[in-house]
Amino acid sequence: MKLVLVRHGYTVGNDQGLYTGWSNTMLSDKGIEELKAYRKTHEYPKTDRYYTSDLTRTIDTFKLLYGENTPITESTFAFREINFGEYENVRWDRVPGIPYNEAYIRNQPHVAGETVSQVSMRLLGKLTAVLREMQEAGEDSVTIVCHSGVIKTFIMFLKPLSFEQYYNIDTPNGLGYVLDIEFDVANNYITLNNYEPIKRKK
Repeated sequence: MKLVLVRHGYTVGNDQGLYTGWSNTMLSDKGIEELKAYRKTHEYPKTDRYYTSDLTRTIDTFKLLYGENTPITESTFAFREINFGEYENVRWDRVPGIPYNEAYIRNQPHVAGETVSQVSMRLLGKLTAVLREMQEAGEDSVTIVCHSGVIKTFIMFLKPLSFEQYYNIDTPNGLGYVLDIEFDVANNYITLNNYEPIKRKK
């Protein structure tokens, strides 16, 4: 089965250096122009199903990359970014103490934000349900337009990688990865065979 993970385009929150997990920041002018360019220069595979998080930046990214006429199967809370708790809408360089991501990969509760356990259960629980539905429908490919932390967490758990490698997974805005996976429906077991970045058109 093929799983395509795409990060949303550059946002106003990114430009301002904010933690914007569940905050509904919008695509910036820069982000919109980059997405229009990427649609011309990169291969975004067509798939049987298309999902986004329920946050505006992923829905708008999907429409810019895949077109208004491509239907979204579901825009869901389950594929939201990490909830940064009290850091939401706070600038990264104004956060005292332990940076959120360091607490996250240690599965340490921090400023009322989500832990890696909570996020992985949310993401993998929904992905398992989607893959089960796909197998029953005879489908073998799905795209999820989501967030940096979502892509990093999926790859970290499915590869699997050590938590320390979380920082080394590159997630540029508007781009992402194509994953070759297998799904054992009887045991709800996902195997990642390979993954590679979304490619430039030849």
